[in-house]
Amino acid sequence: MVDIRPDAAALRMFRSLSFTPWYALGEFVDNSISSYFQNLNRLSDAYGSKYVCDVRISFDDRVGRLVVEDNAAGIAREDLPRALRTGEPPKDTSVGLNLHGVGMKAAAFWWGRHLTIETWPLGEPRGWKVEIDLGESGTQPQANATVRSIQGRKHSGTRITVEGLWQNAPVAGKTRATVAAYLPSIYRKFLSVGEVADIGDGTAHPVRLFLDGTQLSFAPPTLLSEPFWPSPDGPEKGARKRKWRKKVRAKLSTGKVIEGWVGILETMSRELSGFTLHYRGKGIGGVTPLDGIHDSNSGFRPREIFGQSGGYRSQSYIGEFDVTALGKSITTDSTLWTPEEEAEFVDHVLAQMKDPKLDLWSMAVNFKRRKRSQVDKKRLSTASTTAAKDLKKAADGKISHNPPDNDASDLGEDSPAYRFTITDREIHTHSFALRFSTNRTRPFLTVTDDKHCRAHEIVVNEAHPLFDDLPPIDVAMRTLLTRVALSLGAAEVFVESAERNLIRQKMNQILQLVHPEPDDLPEE
Repeated sequence: MVDIRPDAAALRMFRSLSFTPWYALGEFVDNSISSYFQNLNRLSDAYGSKYVCDVRISFDDRVGRLVVEDNAAGIAREDLPRALRTGEPPKDTSVGLNLHGVGMKAAAFWWGRHLTIETWPLGEPRGWKVEIDLGESGTQPQANATVRSIQGRKHSGTRITVEGLWQNAPVAGKTRATVAAYLPSIYRKFLSVGEVADIGDGTAHPVRLFLDGTQLSFAPPTLLSEPFWPSPDGPEKGARKRKWRKKVRAKLSTGKVIEGWVGILETMSRELSGFTLHYRGKGIGGVTPLDGIHDSNSGFRPREIFGQSGGYRSQSYIGEFDVTALGKSITTDSTLWTPEEEAEFVDHVLAQMKDPKLDLWSMAVNFKRRKRSQVDKKRLSTASTTAAKDLKKAADGKISHNPPDNDASDLGEDSPAYRFTITDREIHTHSFALRFSTNRTRPFLTVTDDKHCRAHEIVVNEAHPLFDDLPPIDVAMRTLLTRVALSLGAAEVFVESAERNLIRQKMNQILQLVHPEPDDLPEE
């Protein structure tokens, strides 16, 4: 038996760190992956060429227990004191994800009060066990922790058990689903043979990651494959299809190099767009969950590139960048760059996106996704829910009962008027004119009338931002817009009230809150 003295002050502090559940779990996964890559040759020699690193995470909701277990190389007895001391990194940090010597302890005591480490080092006949408890209040850690010898097992590895959970363990279905969506996105490069190309010895070595017995997987979104559109009118005659993905390299003035790629999504998406930043293959910034979460907005989106939410660019660009040269934070969820370095990186990326050889900058705005996708029943069932959430988010605390400003100013139109007459029961003939505007600054629907002549003009703005994330307007959409506009406009005309236009104007005000005009940068 060997006694070690934990850092009591640091252990008390870990409970208040600003972790998220997925990144807190990731600290354990980091240790397993690092042990795997740092001992890859020895593991292959011991278990053969078919050996694969497995990391298994499980929660026992009945007793409030978290267990993370791997089949990597384990922790040698002489390394256990270092593993339990705060701020003492491994001797070799050139391979793997360990860097600060803090993550495992910080994550364990962020989750709960009692930590048990059981480890079976590769090549050793026995295993080792150590326990640390912070007390019921979380402020009274034991003075000494004893390392005890335990019976060996057939395969090397480590089991981490955290009990007395005081964080909200992912018991609820939504939280558990969020964890299951984030983890494979964070470790995407370790879960796919095709992605793991420059980690460890430079050969592909996938890792299997399990949550409550279910293997997690990563499926990247599809990128656009279309001819280049130099203008909104379409591609040049004879233009060939190309995949809209471009390698990008940014060398900063400090000498640090950031490499990666930028692409255009086949289908515009607020949830999937954005850049993901990696440290040695692990997503540490802008990580977007790609499965099961439909209200995420976590991608890294520099405004200079993506503009404001709702524009074509904000929903089209996706990319990944290796920011290993910049380092990572203690909680492993952000990049350690200065504001100057970030701005310089964005400038480099933007310049290369405008390269005429593969002009992603123009393509994202000019290309119109004319074909309607096949009806996705799952997405269809959530469309109304998403729209309702957008309304609540935009109008909550901002909408009032005050009458809106008059929105019937003459802003000029592009289309000719469609004219017709309606005769009411009192034998009054009303002349109507319907027009469609392409002025983005105009309200969605306006009605103006000359009461003396009984002449009325209805204008529908087809360029309103509410259409930005929808397919281009086709015959069916134009028919729907015409029916809605004429019904609302005629209802307003045939209501005898001085305030008959308030409903329409209030509707325009709400649409402006939910779908403001994007602040896309001007074309160059």
